[in-house]
Amino acid sequence: MQSSLKDVMKRVLIILIPALLFVSCKTNPPFTPENRVSGKIFLKVNFNFVPQSKVVNKVVLLEDFANVSCQPCVGSNLVIKSLTREVYGPEKLVAIKYHTYFPGPNDPLYLANKSLYESKISFYNVFFAPTTIIDGLERPDTSALRQKIDARLTVAPPFEIIVTDTFIAGSYYIEVQVNSLSTINLTNLILESALIEEEIKYENPPGSNGETEFFDVMREKLPSTIDIFLADVQQSGSNIIEIESDLLESWQTDKLNVVVFIQNKLTKEVLQAGTTLN
Repeated sequence: MQSSLKDVMKRVLIILIPALLFVSCKTNPPFTPENRVSGKIFLKVNFNFVPQSKVVNKVVLLEDFANVSCQPCVGSNLVIKSLTREVYGPEKLVAIKYHTYFPGPNDPLYLANKSLYESKISFYNVFFAPTTIIDGLERPDTSALRQKIDARLTVAPPFEIIVTDTFIAGSYYIEVQVNSLSTINLTNLILESALIEEEIKYENPPGSNGETEFFDVMREKLPSTIDIFLADVQQSGSNIIEIESDLLESWQTDKLNVVVFIQNKLTKEVLQAGTTLN
């Protein structure tokens, strides 16, 4: 009887031990600090809706959808980096990169911010990577990017956007000044503030296309869940918006910047942009 019981217990242990080890490996992956909060972000936006008589240059917004397993993205990313850093500079062109779940669903930058990226993919009806959008309107091939950017630079902007930032005691303070330059219908116009990480490096390629460096990756939208409609701000009479959000430990604070832009949510045209990049 005792021998039989021992045999049964052995068989049970033989079954349970591998199962427990498997469950342990499945439910306890290596720790990642991706969502650990390290500080706060404070955004303050000041609006002046009285048209000012001044000449302000247009700043073009380039939005790019990419994936770490997208082979054509390698060449596209190099071109965009050259345009933003060398050809135009942030006084004329700023970029925001969104990561997709296609062609590779395990892109770590996408997985870190799925809801944000999926909302942008849906907003622009993006079906493949790379997809590059100029001022919300044009989707040129890489070879035609400069032509489309140059054309948008000739458009007189109806707003001036000045963005400044500073880190104080572990918190990130961003101040935005929006000045009207002409009388314009504010209906459907929204202001969006995008927190971007200027450069992210991996020791080994996180995807199959061999890239280890990624630039101007969007980390957060401020505010994250609602849109700031300019008409609502004007009607409120206060002309000041203040937003608080979390600063995450996984973000490199020395690489963080802000891109702010005004967009017509109906037509998707970006009317003006501004940034802390220099």
